[in-house]
Amino acid sequence: METHAHHLHKAPGKKWTHYLFEFLMLFLAVFAGFLAENFREHAVEKTRAHQFLQSMLLDVETNINNLDSLMQQNCVIIANHDSLMNWLLADSSTIDRAAFSRKMGAVWIRNFLVRKETYEQMKSSGSLRYVGDIGFLKKLMDYERITNFAQFRNSDFERKYYTELFIPAIYKSYDLTCQLNLDTSYHSDFVKMEKVAHHHDVLSGNDAAVFRHDMGAALTLRMERLRRSMDAYRDAKNVCVEMKGLIKKQLGESDSEKQSH
Repeated sequence: METHAHHLHKAPGKKWTHYLFEFLMLFLAVFAGFLAENFREHAVEKTRAHQFLQSMLLDVETNINNLDSLMQQNCVIIANHDSLMNWLLADSSTIDRAAFSRKMGAVWIRNFLVRKETYEQMKSSGSLRYVGDIGFLKKLMDYERITNFAQFRNSDFERKYYTELFIPAIYKSYDLTCQLNLDTSYHSDFVKMEKVAHHHDVLSGNDAAVFRHDMGAALTLRMERLRRSMDAYRDAKNVCVEMKGLIKKQLGESDSEKQSH
């Protein structure tokens, strides 16, 4: 019986260049996938930044409108208080407190709250790095600082004096019927308005001197507070107008980039 040897057939060997080629192909495939994903994320962030800028433009325009309204009404209040100051400064031994209270009318304070929800969202989401260059980001920080200061002037400077000193001083200086002029909710009450219309209240002597001093001090300080708020509002409006133009410019450049692609 013959025994036949079985020959083992080996696969032909592969050169190291073959494995290098396969490695390079795999590397290029992974790298290409990484680039594609990175490009996609960048495009998504650019689109999101564009949407944020559009929303922020609406916030800035709202701030401009609110500031215009505030400054217009504050000018009316300052003019009213200034005419009352001239009344108090007149050389007279008497003061018609009833007529004075009717001329002053109702008193109020307007609040300025900065619309900055979009900007805060951009900061928290990290989208600020996509909205523009370092120059634009610096302007954004200036915008935030100046508008926040205007809000501070209103809430912590003007309002504090108004609620803690101005209103108490007026109520202390007025009698009950004169106090009805301070609140517009009484204007629809016919009985009370009849009482106000026919109210006679003329101060003389020491009473007139005390009223002139107390009301004069209250009006003078309130006008000072209002004027300082007006200064802050003007600065805030200027930076808002500048930011509006910069945002529109960024949106225009973003639209141009989209069209080129």
